[in-house]
Amino acid sequence: MSSGTPLHSVHAVEQDKPRSRARRIWHFVPLALLMVVVLILAVIGAGTRFARHEAALQQQRSVLAQASQQASLPASCTSTQFPDHPSDIWLGPRTAASEAAFAAHPDVQGMRVEGRDGFNFWGDGQSQNFSQALGRAPWLDPQLAQWVTYFDGLDKQLREDGRNLVIVVAPAKWELYREELPEWTQDLQGRTHLEQFLQHTGDLPVVDVRDALQQAKQTAPVYSAVNSHWTPYGAYSAWRQTVACAADLYPGSVWSKIQVPAVTGVQRVAAANEFTPYGDSSTPNDWTIPVTAGEHGSVKSVITGADGKKKAGPADGAVGMLDLPAQTESESGAGRALIVRDSTGEALAPTWAQAFQSTCQIRHNLDYGDKSSSQRPDVAAAAKKCGADTVLYVFTERYFSQAPPTLPAG
Repeated sequence: MSSGTPLHSVHAVEQDKPRSRARRIWHFVPLALLMVVVLILAVIGAGTRFARHEAALQQQRSVLAQASQQASLPASCTSTQFPDHPSDIWLGPRTAASEAAFAAHPDVQGMRVEGRDGFNFWGDGQSQNFSQALGRAPWLDPQLAQWVTYFDGLDKQLREDGRNLVIVVAPAKWELYREELPEWTQDLQGRTHLEQFLQHTGDLPVVDVRDALQQAKQTAPVYSAVNSHWTPYGAYSAWRQTVACAADLYPGSVWSKIQVPAVTGVQRVAAANEFTPYGDSSTPNDWTIPVTAGEHGSVKSVITGADGKKKAGPADGAVGMLDLPAQTESESGAGRALIVRDSTGEALAPTWAQAFQSTCQIRHNLDYGDKSSSQRPDVAAAAKKCGADTVLYVFTERYFSQAPPTLPAG
């Protein structure tokens, strides 16, 4: 190689021509456009989230501004013997002292809390029962609003389909037997979820059956000392008020055609003790069954298994929760009802089977919690499938500790 030969000539290296300034700018245009699109989408997304948040807040304010159930519905639907408990026991300056008094009784964290006169109550090991009894975990506004909003939306859906809704919250035993709670709870009884709920349900078709139970209690027990469910006698007294309320809310509907035979006596039998595994095996004779006037017509019931196969159910229509879904038919009944329920409906199942010409009964699955919301039924769709004239939604008060239900999307 000659020392005079240029190095770039030997390797034949081709040099790029320098880009013009315009070409360099155009090189970044697609990236800039992409950034603009991303920014626009981010702004739209933020705006949508803000709009949804504002809509939710507005709905919440609207719900919480509603009048109470007692001020909005006929007297046949309300109770007047149960004034609300104080709202400041578990909130504000009293919270620390109340919590200290509660913590001094660690048995409440278990399954059984021993009350007075042989009464037992579920502890917090069962759906936070004892905390609920004392109003220890009051709802925040969004929780309360979601419960009311769900039933308001369901009521609208059903009315659009020409159906009516009746909601019954079966009061927990502590509501009717507060005098049997442990003595140390006397100054710790605050506002319960049921009281919060009824303060804001407005004209929703909610039946407050506490007065009916209180009146019946003067004759015979409406709850057993050793069982958390209302007795058949207690349930029947609540049913009488339910029918009276629904007939007033929906004149000329199926409810005005339902017959509720008079109670002519009360039978007492040994109660099934739910607390036997937790240290109390007593069997008091306080399970009360109503004796009613007239003859009962024939009932046909059908139970649908998990595999979809159908089999004959109880001859008296006494459909248990484990039997659900189920259907009943009665020649002497009136109308067709979808009944959304839990185990509290077992005491009333024979009565429902007689009262309605046919029923479709399903679980509400409130106990499945928010992680299994897909297990909760689409009530409006179930009512259509059943061909129901009315929907009776019955659930026990303790399920207020669960995540509020929501209407299916769409």
